[in-house]
Amino acid sequence: MDDEINISQEDIQRLSMAEKQQLQMFIQTETQKSNIQKTVHELTETCFKKCIAGSISSGKLASKEETCMSNCVNRFMDSNLAMLKHLEQLRAQQ
Repeated sequence: MDDEINISQEDIQRLSMAEKQQLQMFIQTETQKSNIQKTVHELTETCFKKCIAGSISSGKLASKEETCMSNCVNRFMDSNLAMLKHLEQLRAQQ
């Protein structure tokens, strides 16, 4: 099944201004969702490589692995928040 949608420049030109704004908002929202999914995937991969020593054959993480994963995610969130605050400060200074 082909989910690809082809929209020509002519199709876009036929849209009303309100429809163009809606399309732009939709694209921005989908881009943000994609970026969040990418970040979560990268975080999961990084923390998994760092924390998981063996296989998860029992369906559960070992206590040390669980603690490590929790700490890894928390440090990632802390650093992300610190970076966002710093960027906001820089933007406010402009």
